[in-house]
Amino acid sequence: MHSGVELVRVIIDALNRRDVDGMLAHMDPDFEWRPLEASPVARVYRGREQVRRYVEDWLSTFDSLRLDLDDLTEVGDRVIASVHGYARGRASGVELDARFCQVWTVWRGTAVGMEEYPTRDQGLAALRSRYYLSWATRKARAPGVS
Repeated sequence: MHSGVELVRVIIDALNRRDVDGMLAHMDPDFEWRPLEASPVARVYRGREQVRRYVEDWLSTFDSLRLDLDDLTEVGDRVIASVHGYARGRASGVELDARFCQVWTVWRGTAVGMEEYPTRDQGLAALRSRYYLSWATRKARAPGVS
């Protein structure tokens, strides 16, 4: 079984090789991908088939597409990945160079979800908020629990 960090590396390596099947093999059948909200295709992609179509659309749009993982941090069942993405448009030749953050959720050696944020700070803030809400919910159900 892979650690969360190793699992994210394996998935991104497969994506960089354009090996969609290899990438999906490490994702739960109900995997959820939430792209950057600013993306023109921003919506939730649920399940391997929707994720496959989303990724294959991206791969067909770009001659080259590469994601470099600058920093990976594992926090419980989450992996925060600072990503540096490079791409060149197939038709336009326009080059993209973007940095963003991915927050992966891993369960028992399988990726079950991933959310993208414009910055690492925003990804960390979302993670802190999620953990706070989880703690607050437990506390409300059982007063005296910390």
